[in-house]
Amino acid sequence: MTDRKIAVKGKISFAKFIDRPNRFLVNLVPENKKQTEPAFLHDPGRMKELLVPNVRLLIREPISLENRKTKWDILAVEHKGALVTIKSSLPNLVAKTALTNKWIPELSEYDSVRPEITVGKSRLDFLLETDSKKCYVETKGVTLVKDGKALFPDAPTERGTRHLKELQKLKEEGFRAVVLFMCMRDDPEVFSPNNVTDKKFSDQLTIADKSGVEILVYKVKPIIQDEQLVFLFKNRIKVELID
Repeated sequence: MTDRKIAVKGKISFAKFIDRPNRFLVNLVPENKKQTEPAFLHDPGRMKELLVPNVRLLIREPISLENRKTKWDILAVEHKGALVTIKSSLPNLVAKTALTNKWIPELSEYDSVRPEITVGKSRLDFLLETDSKKCYVETKGVTLVKDGKALFPDAPTERGTRHLKELQKLKEEGFRAVVLFMCMRDDPEVFSPNNVTDKKFSDQLTIADKSGVEILVYKVKPIIQDEQLVFLFKNRIKVELID
């Protein structure tokens, strides 16, 4: 198998986590500095098991300074000796690269990959097409793992439940519909919906599965290479739904 790597733009630095005043703002201390500085966290998840005091963060300067109020983006956190990415745009970057390069065998038959497709009241991540076939794909990033099991979501997500309903409707209309969970760490071997945190999403995933919506879960291994964050695209893992 060829090396399946995805490099994230920007030179990485390190920082110490201090606290999180709100969902999108983190206070941190960059390495070799003493002053606390604010940073942007592009992920609304709770991540209580990851963002603990003094944990080491992977950060970079913003690619674009337009409309920015902070000088740092947070990309990942060190957790139990490994990296876990916590920037919500990265699962889509991984998914788009994997789909374009046909790294996902179940979705390799399509000729084109179109991002951000409006369907009903939602916007789904991808439309895959051939001359005669269409497949709608919604991507969800997974960061929470307990006892070797990847869980989604880590906070209630009405938007995620709505996406599942849109996929189910598309399937009923005769299109192929897929929810693609990208696990942004390589330690889990199985995936389940997080019934404790969001029973509505969990129930809807089971309903969608029974209606023919396909559930695929792949994982990546984040590493640091040449002062960049790099993803190694790994294998598919099994799914355990809650009846």
